[in-house]
Amino acid sequence: MSNAPFDHRLVIERLRAALPALREVGTAADFKAVQRLQDFPTPAAYVLLAEETGEPKAAGNSTGPARQRVGAMFGVVLAVRSYRYDQLADAADDLRSILDQVRGALVGWVPDLPLGRGVQFVTGKVLDSDDTTLLWGEIYSTQHSIGRS
Repeated sequence: MSNAPFDHRLVIERLRAALPALREVGTAADFKAVQRLQDFPTPAAYVLLAEETGEPKAAGNSTGPARQRVGAMFGVVLAVRSYRYDQLADAADDLRSILDQVRGALVGWVPDLPLGRGVQFVTGKVLDSDDTTLLWGEIYSTQHSIGRS
């Protein structure tokens, strides 16, 4: 029985194993500790638990042992840097390879959790940028369960 939130450490472990070229795979605390864009180690990924939403049980079936399905959304923020180009638009080329590997590692992966479901991509966008560093954020969704059997 577990009533814990989605364990985003599973995502961190998955990314570390699948993308050894990343200089850092960190948590929300690691992400917040960086004060300036140019201070991010690159390439790097940061995993953040974004949201959980429980699915209520059907009416009339609320007693006794029960597991409740929970939709979980988590974010992956990627930091990439390119010293080879003068224009930030070209930094997207540096992002492409890493993003391809991140999506390959996550989309369809089923976390080892009760009633776990395959991870799905939801959205991605530029979060911030300067002359040499680009932060790209993506949201993914999955499902697990809480409660007792």
